Amino acid sequence: MSYALLIPAAGRGERLGAPVSKALVLLNEKPLVWWALNAFVDDARLKNIVVATSPDDRNDFAESLATHPLSDVIHLTIGGETRQDSVGKALECVDENIDKILVHDAARPLLTRIVIDNVLSALENSVAAVPGIPVTDTIKIADKSMTVVETPPREKLFAVQTPQGVRAKEFRKAHLLARERIVQCTDDVALIETFSLGTVKIVPGDPRNLKITHPHELPRAEAILRGELLP
Repeated sequence: MSYALLIPAAGRGERLGAPVSKALVLLNEKPLVWWALNAFVDDARLKNIVVATSPDDRNDFAESLATHPLSDVIHLTIGGETRQDSVGKALECVDENIDKILVHDAARPLLTRIVIDNVLSALENSVAAVPGIPVTDTIKIADKSMTVVETPPREKLFAVQTPQGVRAKEFRKAHLLARERIVQCTDDVALIETFSLGTVKIVPGDPRNLKITHPHELPRAEAILRGELLP
């Protein structure tokens, strides 16, 4: 079994107050994307990595990742207007012989190998898999006037993370259909759901696998890296 890793990183870091891509924001003196790749080091199943960047940031990514342990298998490409577009462009760079695809957020620097293994194991029997954490808060669905219209059962709700995994054949078909039908989804496995291309499984995620979106989350991630704070 072999897989390719796609990192969509063409977005900006406005909510982090950064003038560059969020993936290039520093955490303990290394960019977030550097940390996001660390859990994949020494994984013999990983054949190549494609990082989709904006044209303006491409050189900065090249410089930042030149000394990463995985630099020999990292390929940079130019992303698109949306996350889905960037993933699609990265997917075009993947060798046809690779049978599984993982897509990981560059802003999730605390990923562990066990989550990767959980996703890849699920792909043996499912078309797609996503790590998730059971929701502990009660969730309300409201209409535009903020009137509650539904309270879904909490036991059916999961906060999903990355890496999200999809079999390569179905993932390529999903992106082709999305382009033809002008469909945009908020995450990768949602394309498989939308076009009914196969089963999507939820596997155990990790509370430490935080997505860094706002400035106050950086010190929290730094503390977790130092072992000073539980997630």
